[in-house]
Amino acid sequence: MPEVTRLTPQDWSALRAVRLAALVDSPHAFASTLARETAFTEADWRSWPSRHAVFAALVDGTPVGLAAGAPDPAGLELVSLWLAPGHRGGGLADGLVAAVVGRAGELGVDTVTAWVWEHNARAHRFYDRLGFAPTGRGEPNPAHRDQLEVELALPVPGPAR
Repeated sequence: MPEVTRLTPQDWSALRAVRLAALVDSPHAFASTLARETAFTEADWRSWPSRHAVFAALVDGTPVGLAAGAPDPAGLELVSLWLAPGHRGGGLADGLVAAVVGRAGELGVDTVTAWVWEHNARAHRFYDRLGFAPTGRGEPNPAHRDQLEVELALPVPGPAR
């Protein structure tokens, strides 16, 4: 049965496995590179869940997807959203985003933002379906300066803030 769970520093090896799989599958989708993250130490991997709310999608206990909520001046930034190709389109991505949005609500954050490649129509449709809207901001991806990313934002549901 698929599930979404929050990772802790003790889950560092699962985080490493799913993150490196994401970078192999979609090398231009992230603001990092496989070469950079392959060199990370165990301490580097353990620090990520200490600094961010990191969630994994699990199928039969195996991580097949990842999303994280990183502190951002606008609220919480959704980063590193990825699902293994054989698990796309079945609702797990929705669950990962919902986990990050839920964490934002727990923190009293008003907005979750995400950055998406300008020409990634599938990602834009996905985020649009979830209620994200363009903010009007765009900038080159830090790891792939020739590609423009655009910022999307989602108001966090909850009590009036």
